[in-house]
Amino acid sequence: MLNRSVSNSIYRTSLNNLRQKGIDTDGLLGSLGLSPHEIEQPWGRINEQHHYQLMEKITLLNKSLYGSALPESIYINSVELSHAICPELIGLCLNEKTAESALWSFSEHRFLLGNCDDLFIEKGAFQTRIRYENRAPQSANNPSAIFNLVLLGGILKSYSPAMNMQIAVTDSDIPHRSLVNDLFNKNCLLRQQDDAIILDNRFLESENESFNPLLNRLQKSHIGALKKQIFREPPLTAAVNKLIEQCYLSGQEATASSIMGRVCQQLRISRWTLNRRLQLESATFTQLLNQQQLLISMRLLRESTLSIQEIGDRLGFSSHSVYSRFFKNHLQISPMQYREQGRHS
Repeated sequence: MLNRSVSNSIYRTSLNNLRQKGIDTDGLLGSLGLSPHEIEQPWGRINEQHHYQLMEKITLLNKSLYGSALPESIYINSVELSHAICPELIGLCLNEKTAESALWSFSEHRFLLGNCDDLFIEKGAFQTRIRYENRAPQSANNPSAIFNLVLLGGILKSYSPAMNMQIAVTDSDIPHRSLVNDLFNKNCLLRQQDDAIILDNRFLESENESFNPLLNRLQKSHIGALKKQIFREPPLTAAVNKLIEQCYLSGQEATASSIMGRVCQQLRISRWTLNRRLQLESATFTQLLNQQQLLISMRLLRESTLSIQEIGDRLGFSSHSVYSRFFKNHLQISPMQYREQGRHS
């Protein structure tokens, strides 16, 4: 099972909108132990716990500012807005052969936006039920279910504008209900057991006249590569590794203490908080530091003209012998031998 998390990109627009309304978004993030860096870094992720905490705070602010958990624009332009956030997922879903293929693509690849909640596709003899299970604590009042169902409804309707669907929700009312009625043909069922879309199977056979099979294969290959990148490391571990790498390559002072200080400054968290959050991801700062020292060392030995002494100095080692011992302990060969192997390979 992949670690449950969401893309940080889903929060960039929301936080920017709140910032324009005068909300102290840095303070909002800081109250949860998060930082702007974690929101802005490319392909960053927010873990499940922080996602639900942040969603709860943003939902309350949106209700105060806009009168509902989701602004009206999301109901009107869910596909377009989601494409701006995650073109890889939405682009693929709009380029499948049939509506059913688009549905399964959304289910399989929606991890690009997030995989904290669950989506179930239940195909019967005549109808298909697409059920969204919100895993957020009840107190979070999370609007993810209605957002995802509206988005999926918009994607499916791109295959057949005349498609007739029902939406079932557990809530007693839907904000901007007239807009949801327009999308789901006035078939909104309230106070239901599940949040779901229900449609006749015949609509899933709707074909895409603009389907591009070559582009489809390329899109899926690209998403496969992104999946490996995204889930290679837990969210904070990935952010810290990137910052450590930047510190070493900048040529500034490279002691463990100074690098930790700069990482904490970038993340706007204390050393205690950093260590505690890394511990939750089964990592320590020292482990990540050593890992980056080794990876950067290997790269510089193969790709740069720096001497071994210069590489050791850049990576914060006190002497040539200490650096060589560190390298050999990990790879069983000396830095010189590693460089020579690269020249003859």
